[in-house]
Formats: sequence, structure tokens, C-alpha cells
Amino acid sequence: MWETDNKFLNGPFTPWHEETEAFDLEVIGTIPADLDGALFRTGSNPRFKPRNAERYHWFEGDGMVYAVYLRDGKAAYRNRYVMTDALKVEMEAGEAIYSGFVNGGTPGALPEGAPPMKNVPNTNVGVLADRLLVFFEGGLPHQMDPQSLETRGTYDFRGDVTRTCTAHYKIDPDTGNMLFFSYVGSEITWFEADRHGQVLDSFTFTTSAPSMFHDFAVTKNHAIFFVTPGLFLAPNIGQGKPGLVWDPSATQHGVEIVTMHRRTHEVNTYRVDETFFPTHFFNAYEKGSEIVIDAPRIEERFGTPADRINRPVDSHEWFMDAIPWRWTIDTAARRVTHSPISHTAGEFPAISPNLVGQEHSYGYFVTTRGASPDTMSDGLAKTDLRRGTVTVIEGLDDLTNPSEPIFVPREGGAEDEGYLLTIWWNRQSELSEMCIHDTEDFTQTPLARIKLPGRVPFGFHGSWSGRDRIEESLAVLAGEPQA
Repeated sequence: MWETDNKFLNGPFTPWHEETEAFDLEVIGTIPADLDGALFRTGSNPRFKPRNAERYHWFEGDGMVYAVYLRDGKAAYRNRYVMTDALKVEMEAGEAIYSGFVNGGTPGALPEGAPPMKNVPNTNVGVLADRLLVFFEGGLPHQMDPQSLETRGTYDFRGDVTRTCTAHYKIDPDTGNMLFFSYVGSEITWFEADRHGQVLDSFTFTTSAPSMFHDFAVTKNHAIFFVTPGLFLAPNIGQGKPGLVWDPSATQHGVEIVTMHRRTHEVNTYRVDETFFPTHFFNAYEKGSEIVIDAPRIEERFGTPADRINRPVDSHEWFMDAIPWRWTIDTAARRVTHSPISHTAGEFPAISPNLVGQEHSYGYFVTTRGASPDTMSDGLAKTDLRRGTVTVIEGLDDLTNPSEPIFVPREGGAEDEGYLLTIWWNRQSELSEMCIHDTEDFTQTPLARIKLPGRVPFGFHGSWSGRDRIEESLAVLAGEPQA
């Protein structure tokens, strides 16, 4: 689309600017009758050519939300940009104004009244707090109508979340409460809110370094954060320098695992004398006096090395392999042991949402084996932790580069009984397809392939919402004035 060899602007990442709606989509196979609701996904989708196309990073694209609605074995589709105040400024100017925050760059002159920083709600999306919320951890989430995808302004949880809000949240399967956090520099604020957005608990504590706390894990009693050498240095951004920096000296060439008790707020720190970065968490759970944590980890670096701050890493060398790993904290002995779960490189882990914070036996993720230089992912994997096996499937025909798998459990089914929903890139058509796989009978041929009318640029996260939850949200929005 733009003349650049930046990987994050080509192939499955290529921006798609058209806002589309379509009904009765072509389906190969059969959509299961019990899938009644919508898959919501975010994309990193720059509306205008970045000011520094070679330095542009995947994390920086404008937020667009994509929805695939399923009912009675049929599918419909809609996608729209999240209309933030910063995007409106650039649309009025007809060009990009804001610089990148990952690898740095040259910012443009901001018009009077323009937001000083760009909120790009491109990272996660879900029906929470009675509305469809779209997240970017550098600011507040935006709310959208889950049916029309019309942007309804930002959301601050009734005034209780005032600065930033993590793009990652967990839903407590026992209470339905939303568990999340905010971070600025070395300060983390923990939140728990009910399903209507009422904050029930919050607590602020300080860590030893301003790490990028992108994701976290929870158990029945604890919230868990990793303090790593992958730093988020906000002051660098205003100077045009990389904001994501890898500096092992900042954490004394190791990693700290910080636990916060969800009721007493007691904070404990456990040290691992190795440097690594956990990308996203499968899950965590307690077993007697032990806390078990599963996540893919990158060993070499995450971000631009501190000693080459003026030569940021480019798009083809930015992400290193992540290997599924397990850390076990013996809280009585204050000792951490760790080892790989498997040796299949991958990202975007998922489990059954019914087992968040509880012991799990299965995990799912996309593989990143480097099968092709123009893609990020190249397969879909299922891990059976009881047997120690990993099953990998690839896309049919020209399908590749699958998105994060979204697990939808079958009602009343066992842990392994449900569906995996993923968005794949069709290399031949350069459009996208949604595939539905059976998690129990995990084979290359999906139950259904849904042909989408556009391309969903390879993005980050998403979620499934049942029709009843969507309709509850629509009823709440109908009674609120528009922003």
C-alpha cells in the first residue's frame, strides 16, 4: 500500500481502510448451532501513512474493531474505526501527525486543543461493564455500540479509573467480576469491578522498575506481575527516541515476580536470576503453598537494546521466539523453579475461560515457527499438559497467519469441549476468513470457514460475547445520552 519493506505494513499486516458491513456470508462447512453471539476483534490499522514508515511499529496502528455475528448457522460482519479525538485531528489534517512511541520518530506540529498523546485503542475488545470496550494501555478505553460499532467516547468506570487502563483483563469465573490494572512508570494500581462497571476494590503499589506490564495473571487469591528488563520509558517518546527499551541493568540482570493478595493486598517479591520477557499469560493457579504460572517467554530481548537507542531494531528483527514456560513459586521457601512446557515457539495463549485462576490441563496458541518471512504466525497449537504433547495444525488451502485463538466453551462441557475461533489471512485473495475448530476433535479441517468481505490486518486480541450479553449492553446504551 505504501512503498516500504516494513513488515508491519505489508502482507497480513497491510492496512484496510474501508468500513464494511455484510450479511449472509459465504460459509464452507457448518456453523455450530450453539454459537449465538459475536466474535469481536481489534486490529492495528494506520489510517494514514506513518510519519516514519521505516520506524513504524505494529503496536502503533489506529484501532479498528471487527465483528463477526453468528446466529442460526449464518454469519454477518461489520468493521469500523474507533473514532478517537486524536484520529479525528489527523483526519481533519488529512495526514499522520503523531509520531511512533515504540521506535521513536519525528512528531508533527499539533493543532491547538489536540490531545498531546495518541490513544490507539487497538489492543483488546470485549463486552464489559455493560458496553463494548476497546483498550489501549496508554489511556482510557473507548466504548462502542456492540451492534453498529459507533464510538461513544471514553469510559472511566464511573470516575474510578482516571489515567490509564491495561489492555488485558481477566474475568473471575466464580463472580463474573472484571480484574484489571493501570500502570504509570513503576506504579501499578489494581482494580476489581463488577459486571456493570462498579469498582469494588483498588490498591496501588510500586515496583522496582518501569517495566512494560502488558499482561498479568491471577489465581484465586493473587494477582501476579513480572518486573522485567523490557521497559516502557514514556519520557523518550517526546524526544523521538524508542519508548520500549531492553535494559537488563534496570532489573539487576534478572526478573522479579511480584504477587499481590487480592483481599489483604499483601505484596511479595520473588526473584529469578535470568533475564526474559513473558509475552502473555496462559493462566496461573495455586497448589498448596505453590503458585504455578504458565506463559510464553522471550529470552533474548523485547524492545530496542539500551546501548543502541539511536538505532532502533527494525520490523524484521523486533520479535524473538517465545517458548511456553512454567514458573512455580514455593511461597514457604520463597524459591522459584522453572522449565519449558514445550519447545514449540508460539504466542497469544488461551485456555477455557471457565478455568481462569484454577488448575488447567489444556492450552492453545498460535505457532511462530518462522515458516514464512512475511507472516507472524503459521499454525494453531493445542497443548495437553497431562500427556506433555503439542498438536499443531496449519491452514487449509492458502490460509495462514492465524490470529489469537478465542476459546468458546460448550455449555456444560468438560474443559476440552468447545470451539476455537480464529481469523486467518488468505494469501491468494489477500482477504481474511474466520475459522471455527472443534477443540476436542482438533484437526486441520475446521467445522466452518467463513469468508469475510475484507482483510482484518493481523492484530492482537479479541473476545466472544453471547447474544444475551450483547442485548443487555444495547439496552443500557439505549438509556444513556451519547457523548
